[in-house]
Amino acid sequence: MSLPALPSFSFQVLQPAHVPALIQYLQGLSALTRSRFAPHAADEAGIRAFYEGPQPHTGYVALLPGGELAGYFVVWRSYLPHDAARWQSYGLAPHPVTDFTLAPSVGDAWQGQGLAGPMLGWVEAACKSLGASRLLLWGGVQAGNSAAVRFYEKHGFVYAGSFEHHGTNHDMYKNL
Repeated sequence: MSLPALPSFSFQVLQPAHVPALIQYLQGLSALTRSRFAPHAADEAGIRAFYEGPQPHTGYVALLPGGELAGYFVVWRSYLPHDAARWQSYGLAPHPVTDFTLAPSVGDAWQGQGLAGPMLGWVEAACKSLGASRLLLWGGVQAGNSAAVRFYEKHGFVYAGSFEHHGTNHDMYKNL
């Protein structure tokens, strides 16, 4: 069975003009999806603080022709400092310049519809152009989220190890 054709999406770097649509997107996620994606708060103050702070974050969005968001990926241009010891315990030395940390999300209506793969490819190309040689999953992937684990494996991510934080999570990475 083949998937229906996706509508025309525009992949873009998050801009201040996207913030209202981003808030609507985040607040429209199901409780389950929200529990799997939490790099920042889902309100305007939280989003602005996240992007206006000193950390090197970049947001990427998948927009429908009317401006509605269907997907949102966050990239930290380094590794998360509190994760360094865990990555080192797997025998991976995180690099502050060439490792980028990725937090992807796809809206509930678009999950399993073929959007995440093309968006991931676009974000990977953007990260490579900024000097990334490896992507680390932000907070790993919840072990019980088998669809996401399969997605990451299909797209070249490698299992590094597991850790406990509100359940078992798998750290995964991809060499670019």
